[in-house]
Amino acid sequence: MNEIQSVSLPFKSVGVALLFCAILGPVGVLYSSMTGGVVMILLGLIVLRAKLIGPIILVWLISCVWGVGATNRFNKKILRFK
Repeated sequence: MNEIQSVSLPFKSVGVALLFCAILGPVGVLYSSMTGGVVMILLGLIVLRAKLIGPIILVWLISCVWGVGATNRFNKKILRFK
């Protein structure tokens, strides 16, 4: 009985990633990518300090795109190893 047990990671939901990023902005990227979340939070703090609404909205949108993209990459990586 030498069965090899495989451990599979659960998929991350793209919808949840988008929801977190839409509501929480750069902090929501942490669901998808720890590195991406830290980068976006630091960038967000720099932009917030400038107090300009345009760049703040741009950082928010980039966070949404980054979060969804990171979730898709994570899920593809899991499928590759199954």
